Amino acid sequence: MNSDVISVVLGKLRDMRPDKATELNLENAEFTTLQSLNLDSLDTLQFAMNVEDALGMNIEIVSFPDSLTIDQLAKRLAAMKVA
Repeated sequence: MNSDVISVVLGKLRDMRPDKATELNLENAEFTTLQSLNLDSLDTLQFAMNVEDALGMNIEIVSFPDSLTIDQLAKRLAAMKVA
């Protein structure tokens, strides 16, 4: 389940930040934070909505704090999806 979620998260981030696409991969997911991608609040909201649509779940924007790594975010979302 987590691998599906992280694939969605990485894909949506690549769509939003094509300039960072080479950095957005499984190897870097545990080190790359949302903050390091320089997403502003509107970008973060759009990202949350894109992930929400792709995963078919309701996600509160507070689930996307800047300090989370991509890997941590994917794990959090996977746990929410199971619950």
